[in-house]
Amino acid sequence: MQNRGIGLRLRMLNNAVRRYIDRNSEGKKLLDNISCSAGWIVGHVCAMEDMGRELYQRDFESEFKITRSTASKVLGLLEKKGLIERVTVSHDARLKKIVPTEKSREIGRIIRKDNEQLEAQLKKGFSQEELSQLYGYFERLMQNLGEVKEVKDMKEKGDNL
Repeated sequence: MQNRGIGLRLRMLNNAVRRYIDRNSEGKKLLDNISCSAGWIVGHVCAMEDMGRELYQRDFESEFKITRSTASKVLGLLEKKGLIERVTVSHDARLKKIVPTEKSREIGRIIRKDNEQLEAQLKKGFSQEELSQLYGYFERLMQNLGEVKEVKDMKEKGDNL
């Protein structure tokens, strides 16, 4: 495994995380027929509402590093499934605020619990110093790929990579 590249290892880790979620996530089981990414988005929408933050499609594009068309498709699917609503805001008729439905609030609580368990599982055996180094490595990898602005934006929001 020593000779495999960083990109391949990150892909392998991503696949392992998805398998873990598929096997262990109560929230995922409640969200039949939507992707793992959509589940993360439902959890995120609910968490942001709990923090009093308003969310718009452009927020999803930047926070999840997805294209406008992908964000539109995922949000459309979530809206169709009754998990979010797009609400017009008074100050700009073109802008739609993304809000969770009561159904997704219940699922969101479960997803946040699932995410906490996933994070605990991923961090098992790491010291706080090692985790700080790991986050630094993630940041450097993002910078190496030209994602400097996004990393800076995430830091300003207080997000960990």
